[in-house]
Amino acid sequence: MTKSIAHIRPDEDRGTFIKNYRSSLGIVEAAFPVDGGCSFEDLAWWFQMALKGGVVGVVRGVTAYDYVFTPSSTTDDVKSATFEWGDETQAFQMNYGMVESFEIDGSLNSNWKFTANVVGSDMATTTFTGAIGDRTVEEVSTYLSKLAIGPTGAVPSAYMTGRFIGFKISIKNAFTRKYFADGTSPALGGMGRGKREISTELTFEGNSASVVERGVWEAGTKRVARLTATGTAIAGSTGPIYKTVDIILPGVWDAYEINDRETNTIFVATLMSEYDVALAHDFSATVTNGLSTLV
Repeated sequence: MTKSIAHIRPDEDRGTFIKNYRSSLGIVEAAFPVDGGCSFEDLAWWFQMALKGGVVGVVRGVTAYDYVFTPSSTTDDVKSATFEWGDETQAFQMNYGMVESFEIDGSLNSNWKFTANVVGSDMATTTFTGAIGDRTVEEVSTYLSKLAIGPTGAVPSAYMTGRFIGFKISIKNAFTRKYFADGTSPALGGMGRGKREISTELTFEGNSASVVERGVWEAGTKRVARLTATGTAIAGSTGPIYKTVDIILPGVWDAYEINDRETNTIFVATLMSEYDVALAHDFSATVTNGLSTLV
């Protein structure tokens, strides 16, 4: 956790070389930058704060639950959370934590990883909340992920083989801290929000299909990408049903750069999200796991 306190110092001329003689406390800013591995269980929890809050799992196959996170276009409904951090010497707490930015990195040499920048109202000393049990989680593997790309207006299902190398998803919620002169301490008084921006960097092997897709970039044609990761079977589910993360990314190619990987040509392309009229969203993610609730 980080906390900064501005100091207000008047500009005075007292006939000396000393610049500052007095000060008063100003605006307080608190943040909690955090990173870690993505699991099928915890990713749904993070999506409540990064994409859409109040999502309820829909039961399927007795013990499997589908959580669908489609960001709202006009309602500010992302959730906030209280964060605790520290060690055996001292614990700290940040209230009203909201995910300002969230990034998922899927590189072939590791599982999915996330980086989140959480902003909150203040950071204060506390004691850890007791009796919180640990959970069993499963990491999302990049090797067990696959990608499909198709025309606008539909969710693609023809996953590519021998071509997809890795990805990076960036979600920016454009939060702005609000402060008010209410006769109290200068802590955070509210949170404003601008227009969100979501982009996805995809890395492809430089084969003929990737060259054809580069022509789509040159033409400025809208596309829909689908990123799907699969885990193990959910215990007790009929079928069975497997843990999955299914992300739908409508947009247009902003860049399509030529690069290399050892002896091979690769393409690094950036898909900037755009609203898809037929799909009625600019981004959507479904997480399927065995959790009956995210609380």
